[in-house]
Amino acid sequence: MPLNLPWVGESQFDRVAQTRLYCYGSSLKDLDLFRTKLTSDRRCKDGDYLLAERDGLDVGTLTSLSLKMHLHGEAFDCQGIAWVGTVKTHRRGGSGGEKGIASQVMNEGIRRARERGEAISSLMPFRASFYEHFGYGFAEKRTEWTLPMAVCPTGDFDGLRFMRKEDQTAMGECRNRVARAGQCDIERSTDGWHQHLATFAEPMFVVDRPTDDGPVHGWLAISVESRDGKSIARIVDREHDSIDALKRQLHFLASLKDQHSIATIHLPGDLPLNLILRETQLPHRLVEHAATSMRPYTRMQIRILDFKKVIEGIHWPKDATGKIGIAIKECEGTIVRLTIDVSDGRASVSTGSGDEVECSDVHFAEIISGYISASEARKLGLIKCINGESLKLLDSLSQGPAPFCMEYF
Repeated sequence: MPLNLPWVGESQFDRVAQTRLYCYGSSLKDLDLFRTKLTSDRRCKDGDYLLAERDGLDVGTLTSLSLKMHLHGEAFDCQGIAWVGTVKTHRRGGSGGEKGIASQVMNEGIRRARERGEAISSLMPFRASFYEHFGYGFAEKRTEWTLPMAVCPTGDFDGLRFMRKEDQTAMGECRNRVARAGQCDIERSTDGWHQHLATFAEPMFVVDRPTDDGPVHGWLAISVESRDGKSIARIVDREHDSIDALKRQLHFLASLKDQHSIATIHLPGDLPLNLILRETQLPHRLVEHAATSMRPYTRMQIRILDFKKVIEGIHWPKDATGKIGIAIKECEGTIVRLTIDVSDGRASVSTGSGDEVECSDVHFAEIISGYISASEARKLGLIKCINGESLKLLDSLSQGPAPFCMEYF
């Protein structure tokens, strides 16, 4: 029988929780945990939960969040896809030429985003190559830094104190202030902010708020663990609205050297943290002195669902001027041919021949997010270009901060 794909709400939470359990759980006793996670996520509303039904059984699920993503100085309605799953007994459940359950669930999720008028769809993949089949390209560069406390610079950190309940509104304002200035970051609604804080039952929040009625400039949430006999201060949540605020956080961490040996922190991929530490080297060989290490990784992927809305909506660099024809091949097999005309920081889009640049929807998403420049994509053989000069216009999209998102879904 073909799949039935209803969108459901709170009245069907028991079914959604059990389906998630059968997709991801390892024990039936985890059902209450899955239901608690479901009911506590205040970002969701009725109609955000997709179930896949076959022969009276729930065999798959997906959640579609309505979010706001900031891209090149403009906010766009953005879908956040989460909890994509097929129950363990029905993996690769396509037969007779039918697509698998996860594929059908994803296609329905994308249809839902288009129905809602969301220009961008985003997700945090378990395996990026799977979602590339649906047009999703990378839109985030992240780095995990491991810092011996001895390399953290010492200095003033006046204004940092433990969080109080009355700080939470100002913390939310700080989060969204940073999101609006960033690339591919997602605003956190009031409900989203309270849901986010509720996920941290144990870590201690330290906020940077010099005056009780002033703005919050950042915060750290620290969780302590033991590894190889050493105490590790894991920064499990953080924000800073300036480099000075980040330096104050490092000064604070330096003051904890008698309690913890190492701190780990996750930062945007274009921030060379080592250059503001007491030991700037990232060693190329084993060393005896305290030294920093870093691990770059990728996380969020996006798909552009409305090319015209996004291209015309973003703020282009003022020096970006010109016209380019581009052909974008979508995962469904359609080819979108556009002429992009840019001047005075804005673009106009019309239907065109699209004969100068050819790329997939995956690589277009990576170019417009700033994950990779068009010229770099050409060098890697990811896109085709008749004239390299025509790429300068698209290269301007890689200016500014690296794509980075603090929201998780």
